Amino acid sequence: MKSLFQQLLTLFFLFDSYLLISQGALDGYMKGKGNMDIAPSFSQISAKSLVGASQQSYDIPYSGQFLSAFLTYGIHDKLDLVTTIPYVISNDQRGLQDGGFFLKFRPIYLQNSSKGRLGILFGSGISLPLSNYQPTVAGAIGQRAISAPVRSIIQWDTPWGAFVNITAGYNWRFDQYQSDDLTRIRKTRPDYNPEKAPNYATFLIKAGLPAAHYYLDGWIEWQHTNPNSGTDFVPGIEDLPQAYGISYTQVGGTVYYSETGRRGVYCSASKILNGRNVSRTLRITVGMVFKISPSALNKP
Repeated sequence: MKSLFQQLLTLFFLFDSYLLISQGALDGYMKGKGNMDIAPSFSQISAKSLVGASQQSYDIPYSGQFLSAFLTYGIHDKLDLVTTIPYVISNDQRGLQDGGFFLKFRPIYLQNSSKGRLGILFGSGISLPLSNYQPTVAGAIGQRAISAPVRSIIQWDTPWGAFVNITAGYNWRFDQYQSDDLTRIRKTRPDYNPEKAPNYATFLIKAGLPAAHYYLDGWIEWQHTNPNSGTDFVPGIEDLPQAYGISYTQVGGTVYYSETGRRGVYCSASKILNGRNVSRTLRITVGMVFKISPSALNKP
């Protein structure tokens, strides 16, 4: 049976990096006023090892599943509301955990028949716990993290159909450490005083091809925390994983198919290749997308 600390560690490395990936939540497309996408999904995530400081690898495996709901609504042609809500179902617990609420704004959109379309977007919001769940129980996908991301997005839709997306961002952390966790750690480390949860930067390059009945994309993303910020995982020494500095390189892609245009199915995958204080996770997600437009709602 894993110790409480081992459970906390594995789950933090596995899921904190996944949930804070905003490349999926804040993309380069706008819904249009009154249009809404609802996308429920199921994910399987697994990892065989964890990478600590200085590329040191540790055999800390994990396997887990969760359900998620993703909603995007066009408040205006230039402004979207984006919401992500995860729901965990496991032997140890079930319920809502850390969700996200974001706004995406496109102030600049240039169109040229020979050069395509260029959009410049900005996004921000907050990620926070949606219920009073216990983050140190096996099956948790969050750690009660509170973060505020800011994203700058440039997307070029080429005249021949493909697109290129470049997204850069910065994330501020406002975590509140739990007194029970501090008390537990101070039983073995009486002078323990954790560092503030470190902020981090992200950078993403994505390319894809949308068409009438399908959509394909592939991407690579980097998350970087200042090497002098945050603490590092040390085997056998209890710590608060929220205080760790996390960096990684991740690759992934999505395949989507729709016969009618109003609903479709998709499969996506991602793999963390390397980093600092992060599990080498493989994520496989399958889901559906339901598109709702004002005209459809007004039909008798």
